[in-house]
Amino acid sequence: MPKLLWLAVLFTILLIIVNQLPASWFTSLVSSQTACRVTLHQPIGTIWQGSAALGFAEPNLVGGGCREASALTERFHWTSQCSLFKGECGVALGFSALDQPLQIRLKLGQAVIASGEISLPATILEGLGNPWSTLRPRGQLSARWTELKIGQETVGAIRIMMSSLSSPISPVKPLGSYEMKVNLAQTGTVFNLTTTVGPLLLNGKGSVGAGTSSGLHFFGAASASAEAEESLIGLLSLLGKKDGDIYRMQY
Repeated sequence: MPKLLWLAVLFTILLIIVNQLPASWFTSLVSSQTACRVTLHQPIGTIWQGSAALGFAEPNLVGGGCREASALTERFHWTSQCSLFKGECGVALGFSALDQPLQIRLKLGQAVIASGEISLPATILEGLGNPWSTLRPRGQLSARWTELKIGQETVGAIRIMMSSLSSPISPVKPLGSYEMKVNLAQTGTVFNLTTTVGPLLLNGKGSVGAGTSSGLHFFGAASASAEAEESLIGLLSLLGKKDGDIYRMQY
């Protein structure tokens, strides 16, 4: 059999295999890239067309795989196609919580996520670790972002608004509303947390993979307004170590 025919047969077989790759192929990729903080839950279909839910959990520090998700989103759907001529793939995500279908472009060493907006339950914050895993927040979360570039060039900004949060471990309801500003850069991701309004006052700074350290780090302070201080002492002591009028948070 001529070599060209052999190459054509092998190329056809390769195309068939790639075309049938299951959606679950993405599972380990998403888990490894997010240190198990985000996982794909019950993916179905193929990498070209399918659906799944996102799960959020704290990373498993002792190894042995990812923890069971502490919060799940509704299912989302995707369709994707690739162009050999352009050397890139396009993915369109459809999700009820998005203001419009999300467009993602993938090429060698680079992912570009179009600007957008999303609304989600605040329970997904538990997957970010403390202080949220201690608070176990209930309420509404919304996020807006500019075009995000991740890979050889990393840049973008995300603004997260958390409105009227409450917690099952606190009698004070609501605890407050908060804002987090996230900036992506080649050197790492940094974020700032501030209180918009509320009796529970939280502020601090954090980073993900910035500088010489890896992983998620957060340094901040928690306190209470004068009228709610007595009611929030128990919760504040869980969030950090008392230092004068504030409670230091370091995770």
